[in-house]
Amino acid sequence: MAGDIFKRVLIFGQPFNDFSGGGITLTNLFKGWPKDKIAVAFLGHGLFNVTTEVCDSYYQLGQEEHKWLFPFNLIQRKFQSGLKSFDTVKEVPINHTQKGLRYQLVNNFFYPFLRWIGVFHFVSKIAISDRFQSWLITFQPEVLYFQVSTREEIMFADELINSLKLPCVIHVMDDWPSTISNKGPLKRFWKNKIDHEFKELLDKIDLHLSISDAMSGEYMKRYNKNFVAFHNPIETVTWLPLTKKHFKLHEEYVKILYSGRIGIGITESLLEVASSLDSINNDGLNVKLHIQTPTKEPGILSQLGKYESVIINPFAKLDKIPEIFSEADILVLANDFDKVGIDYLKFSMPTKASEYMISGTPILVYSPEETAVSQFFARNECGMCVTNHDKGELTNAIKFLIDNEEYRKKISNNAVNLAIEKFDAIKVREEFQNLINNLIKTGKNVR
Repeated sequence: MAGDIFKRVLIFGQPFNDFSGGGITLTNLFKGWPKDKIAVAFLGHGLFNVTTEVCDSYYQLGQEEHKWLFPFNLIQRKFQSGLKSFDTVKEVPINHTQKGLRYQLVNNFFYPFLRWIGVFHFVSKIAISDRFQSWLITFQPEVLYFQVSTREEIMFADELINSLKLPCVIHVMDDWPSTISNKGPLKRFWKNKIDHEFKELLDKIDLHLSISDAMSGEYMKRYNKNFVAFHNPIETVTWLPLTKKHFKLHEEYVKILYSGRIGIGITESLLEVASSLDSINNDGLNVKLHIQTPTKEPGILSQLGKYESVIINPFAKLDKIPEIFSEADILVLANDFDKVGIDYLKFSMPTKASEYMISGTPILVYSPEETAVSQFFARNECGMCVTNHDKGELTNAIKFLIDNEEYRKKISNNAVNLAIEKFDAIKVREEFQNLINNLIKTGKNVR
């Protein structure tokens, strides 16, 4: 695509990185975009461990744009507003909990308390400052791209649309509207209010994107909008040389791998997998569950550490992931079976799903039947699915996978072929970038 065809895009709500689902998907979709025609605006607390391969222009929405009500403003960290520069040498991705005791207390106790009592959704606000307005005039965006998941982000996206009157796109990664307010005495009030505000935002959006076909179908029913599904694309030319070619199990022990974040919607199910593996080992087999995660939450890791089958892998650079995936005997996708987990992840496809598939390593899916990931893998016969919350069934499925090489080979071949067909980066990226570059203003109700 010629450089003069590309529009100048301002991204709000998600920086580029290589450890979060939104950041990885963003990187793979915008790769190849001219750097002088792409910029990110995001809150200071989220601009850590960003990558500059695709974009190196980041405006930090700091104290001039992000305002907290008294007395909460007295305890909030102050971030400077304006362009932020980053070292070209990547830092090791870290989880928020590595940032010290204050950060842990704020994120694990203070913010949850504010959410529960119902004040979190109005104690802070993002607004266009004179400095940000001046930068916008300099950058001259032509398209707005949003990944939002909080009320203040919804309201700021709305302000940007009203102020700039530019074509705009929204990309939804998880069904956060279903879980944004599910606790506390005011949960119904805030859920209804935020849902109404989100619907108003969607009316002003010109291009609606989702993370899966299942989410697109649900959001058509829920919001009466046509959402186009764009999942994380993969560089098949990078992965295919390392795709698994043989299916003999490791001699020392059966190596099962889980890769990705651990947290909301993905904790209890992973613990249950570990428990099943301990049971299998007690029956005379030797199976280990390797955990490859950026999550450093001490509580979660200590729970996993109680199981003899669990091994926490050291940090691995992104270019080592294809080899790590293909060297495993089985890969695990796990979603929790409780209501919160189902609501949050029901329509999501994990960012790593396409990477799992192209690796050629057989995939075990432990997730409720109604989730998009279970339906996708079952429909396409590209993974072994356990959709009941039953430890016995899970244990039997793992044993079946271990004992049946031909079945492992079958689901592997199906997964690789489907990944090439649906998620090849060259094809997906071209379609995505063409949609952005051809976007025109169609949204209604812009004041």
